[in-house]
Amino acid sequence: MVKDRRPKKNGKTLNVAVLGIPNSGKSTLINRLIGKEVCAYSCKKNTTRKSSRAILNDDDTQIVFLDTPGVVNEKEVKRFKLEESLSRDPEMSCREAHLLLVMQDCSNRFSRESIGPKVLRLLCKYQHRVPMVLVLNKMDVMPQKRYTYDLIRKLTCNTLIDGVGGDIKLSSQDPKWNVESYVKRLQKSMKYEENSEGKDEKDYKKMTYQKILTECRQGPVKDDRANELIKGMIGWPGFSDVFCISAKTGSGLQDLKSYIIDSAKPGGHRFHPSLIHDQDPKEAVINIVKSKLLDNLEREVPFELQPKIQYWTCPDGKCLEIGVLIEVKRARHARKLIGMQGKTINYLANIIEASLIDYFDADVKLILSATLPQSEENKMSLNAIRLENRALNSERHRRENDPYLV
Repeated sequence: MVKDRRPKKNGKTLNVAVLGIPNSGKSTLINRLIGKEVCAYSCKKNTTRKSSRAILNDDDTQIVFLDTPGVVNEKEVKRFKLEESLSRDPEMSCREAHLLLVMQDCSNRFSRESIGPKVLRLLCKYQHRVPMVLVLNKMDVMPQKRYTYDLIRKLTCNTLIDGVGGDIKLSSQDPKWNVESYVKRLQKSMKYEENSEGKDEKDYKKMTYQKILTECRQGPVKDDRANELIKGMIGWPGFSDVFCISAKTGSGLQDLKSYIIDSAKPGGHRFHPSLIHDQDPKEAVINIVKSKLLDNLEREVPFELQPKIQYWTCPDGKCLEIGVLIEVKRARHARKLIGMQGKTINYLANIIEASLIDYFDADVKLILSATLPQSEENKMSLNAIRLENRALNSERHRRENDPYLV
């Protein structure tokens, strides 16, 4: 019996947007859930430069993951000369999503205590149309379980969906945020006239969070208004659930995967069951090359390199032969890329080839090469001659001053 491989018209489907600050583990999570490296990732920030889709098929359910760049604002795009897609794509993914996963990097002690304001702004704007789930990632480096419990309470404002607060009390180790001043500012901007006498700090928090959620659920919130509402907040009270995972080790992923699949709604499948990614294969190769350069080259060097497809053939119909040419602007960057006796570039070629074999599920032969502008080639050649002459002179001097050498 031949299995029907056409997209199902009467199955279940769900679009899942993954949000978070740069380097929070979004691409690693998707790769783990899909079961293969379909999204480029590295240890450096902003490896993902624009949104892409990864497809998970489970029986009659199709989950489409929207891998977004780390959330940045327009000022950062202009300041660091980044692509506009880094500020535009996360918001476009929110409009397309049926579920938002908010990734929080628990390994970063400077940022794990609060959800970034750029992420909070998106949550505020889209609370009215899509459910949201908090995902605490990199839990394998968290020091204590009790600390995790406190962190969840902070990031959810001690509140899950429908404004239902928990019974957790503030611990003496918690950093205080000025609730009273926040309430006064919010009351002034919203012309809040209700009598708030006799309210303690806990009542203020419940009232404030409930009022914010009520306004956000009523309809679209404009950017300026969203910035007003989230000012002073360190968490978001609109999450429907929380998951603690480690995308690197796989801990906790099965529960999250089951939750996502169970959240799917009836609907036709958008992609063919054989597809796991909607990206152009050549663009995927370039992204994999860039991610490995970012992982293995230091400082600014990988950001200055521009890989391009030189050729793409499959002569025997079995083995895919790919030639990638890396354009290098400076001779010193070329030396870092090539390494002593070509060791670095050979190592890069091997790990990139292994990733491509996993991505395509086929034999791949990769040829990785580099090119320099003529002026920089001359500098590199001149430096090589100087180094060679220096070595010869050093050897000659050693022989002249050592009577035991013939």
